[in-house]
Amino acid sequence: MNEKSLDVLKQYDIDVYKTMRGRGGMLLFTNQGVKLFLECNHPDKYYEREDIITKTIAHNGFINVDTYIRNADGGLVSENEEDGRRYILKNWVDARECNVNDISDIAAGVSTLARLHTSLDEAAVCFREMDVNPVAENMRLADNYVRHMKELKQASNYLKNKKKKSEFENIAYRNIGSFYSEAVNAVRKMSDDKLKKRFLQAQLSGELVHGNYTYHNVCFCGSTVFVTNFEKCRNECQISDLYQFMRKILEKYEWDIQTAYKMLDEYDKVKPVSDIDLELLGVLFSFPEKFWKIINYYYNMNKAWIPPKSVEKLKAVTSVNSRRLEFLASIGAL
Repeated sequence: MNEKSLDVLKQYDIDVYKTMRGRGGMLLFTNQGVKLFLECNHPDKYYEREDIITKTIAHNGFINVDTYIRNADGGLVSENEEDGRRYILKNWVDARECNVNDISDIAAGVSTLARLHTSLDEAAVCFREMDVNPVAENMRLADNYVRHMKELKQASNYLKNKKKKSEFENIAYRNIGSFYSEAVNAVRKMSDDKLKKRFLQAQLSGELVHGNYTYHNVCFCGSTVFVTNFEKCRNECQISDLYQFMRKILEKYEWDIQTAYKMLDEYDKVKPVSDIDLELLGVLFSFPEKFWKIINYYYNMNKAWIPPKSVEKLKAVTSVNSRRLEFLASIGAL
């Protein structure tokens, strides 16, 4: 994004006082508050879908979301006449990301998620009544993990047949067998009839998740918490949002059980967790997702040179796995 791209802002009824780069685009300080100006990377229907979702959530009372702003012609996407590049404008806020080192921020992030899920439940009802489906197809949670398991197996076979191994590959080969066994166990548990029934319930009810609920998308402006980036909102079991947020935090806290209980309690106080969702949460934790991500990235990259950062990440995830297994045992997920 360059300065010429700002000419597109003439298509909006706003006065810009100050600009600065951030959040993958340009932050604009205007007479109508802070806005986020981004170049488009998707078809128009992608942004129309997200606009329906965020506007419906806001209408149902969860107002602290990044809704879209339409241009003077009523469109979401604005094109630069000179180079044909396309842009969108969002309502934003001058806020900071959730601080993962502050347990009060973490607690607020979890309770905000619970409130968001309540609003998403109301949105799902609205969509059913309007007979519209603005969200992407159900991602089939169990199928997703079956695919990840198979990818670990492919990587394992590749490493087994590789003669000359790098430091990364030696570490991966020594550990991939045990992590693969964990993946197989998690996938087996997901095929349980009770969980299959839960997945079907989510599909039939149109249950919605944020889809990317990490601390990067939870922002604080004083005591007010904003949730951003709903592009991955979809039909899925909501407990997967809580799992994603908790997993990212617990990786940084080396799987501290008390931190896990604190987060779960904060969510449960706002939106009680059912026994079946609690069981599903444990199954999701039992899949070695961080290890899979590192291995999958390696398997699909140019293996002639492996970044030192990848070696560091692999060493880190293998070194704390005993703590992770103790965590899983303590919550009955092994």
